[in-house]
Amino acid sequence: MPIPNTSENAAKVARGEPFSFSFHYLSEDVVRYINALFAKILASMDQIFLLDTFITIIREVCINAVKANAKRVYFRTIGIDIDDRDRYPEGIELFKKNVIGHFETMEAGLKSSDYRVSFSIKKDQKGLVVQVLNNSIILPEEMARISMRMEKARYYEDFTEAYEEIYDDTEGAGLGIVLTVLLLKNSGIGVENYRIIRGEKDTKTLLAIPFELRPQEITTTIKKQILAEVEGIPTFPKYITELQQLCANPESSIGEISGKITVDPALSSDVLKLANSAGFISGKRIETMPEAIKNIGLKNLNAILLATSARSILDKRYSRFEQIWAHCNQVAFYARRIAMKYRLTRMVENAFLGGLLHDLGKIIMLSTDLGTTNKIADIVKDRKIRTSTVMEEISVGISHAHIGEMIALKWGFPDYLVESIRCHHTPLNAEEKHRDIVFIIYLANILCGIESRRYQLYYAEDEVLARFALSSDAAFNELHAELKTAHEIRAE
Repeated sequence: MPIPNTSENAAKVARGEPFSFSFHYLSEDVVRYINALFAKILASMDQIFLLDTFITIIREVCINAVKANAKRVYFRTIGIDIDDRDRYPEGIELFKKNVIGHFETMEAGLKSSDYRVSFSIKKDQKGLVVQVLNNSIILPEEMARISMRMEKARYYEDFTEAYEEIYDDTEGAGLGIVLTVLLLKNSGIGVENYRIIRGEKDTKTLLAIPFELRPQEITTTIKKQILAEVEGIPTFPKYITELQQLCANPESSIGEISGKITVDPALSSDVLKLANSAGFISGKRIETMPEAIKNIGLKNLNAILLATSARSILDKRYSRFEQIWAHCNQVAFYARRIAMKYRLTRMVENAFLGGLLHDLGKIIMLSTDLGTTNKIADIVKDRKIRTSTVMEEISVGISHAHIGEMIALKWGFPDYLVESIRCHHTPLNAEEKHRDIVFIIYLANILCGIESRRYQLYYAEDEVLARFALSSDAAFNELHAELKTAHEIRAE
């Protein structure tokens, strides 16, 4: 199926309008469409951290629906009535032998059949409701097996344990249901929000994503701790705020600014390093602070003050998170290059700074007190994946973008920077006057996420792609290759 406008359809869902589509066969295009759609819907709900978990669950649900239809098409093809209890074992044995592991052989038969899967989404007052309906009636024996697997899965701690106990060779492994239940438990969505209903003419799977993923007493505790953490973060040192005031004052002298910078050896090093970087080559090596300030300009100096002070405070207060800073550095590099390429020269350095600081909140997120994290892990039974970023965010019940926004406001960051941090996963929520810079940072982050296999091109907002004339795969991939090559050359 051609990829429709996922941004437009996600916006419909966000407004509370029902949205639905249907398909015969779960092709790669259908999978990509569903993934892209939910990337945007979850981002609008400030629950982007659920993406990997949720698209895995949805894929399992859709596979089960298509598989149920395929079974009926296959039985019809070999001339066996699926309701014939005597011949059912014969038919299912042939289905396993000829279809399981070779599911693509059923594509043509499904597309020419009257069996379809209908997929609908609606947002209500409690959250998001997804319905996957296939127009084949589940057999009582099938329903009994599913109910048994769902009940047993409630008590499993990991997938290996489930595989050893519940593998069912008569109908295939049947582990998709178990995987779904485990993911629902670990994500905080909850097994109670997942139901399979046998109707008179169809089989319906309902999945609800509540706005509140955790019981209130859990999220309240962790949110209070996060707010206390943000409150306890020190403000910028006095000499930094004085330097910022000097940079903003056209009457300030280079000597006065230079004198204050040299008070801090780390800051002095950063300023000299920037002045001698590829972006500010002047034909000779810059060795003195006055020369460095003249070379990079007061606007870029102010950006260095923000970035250096933020990292210094966070690194002193928390463990070092080099992986996060490395990601931020790459996003910053890509953001600057994108701004230059599209001739948005007035925001080149602002885009670099926004990329550099967009994930501030993630550091606070991952530095949550271990005792509290362990307590939450015990309650929600997610010890197995507790240390992943996704599970940290789920446990907290607040997004790292929102935490970053709180820090940015506390430190008095300029509006464009606050907005860049707040909306780096939700660019369409940005104020109109800041959309260009937010779109740049969002795109840079998507590109880096593709390289780490967290995202795909189809996750990107269509409006952002259109803004940069990247609506075709070829144009997008060309830009990505150009940025990646430039970054690799820089790293050498």
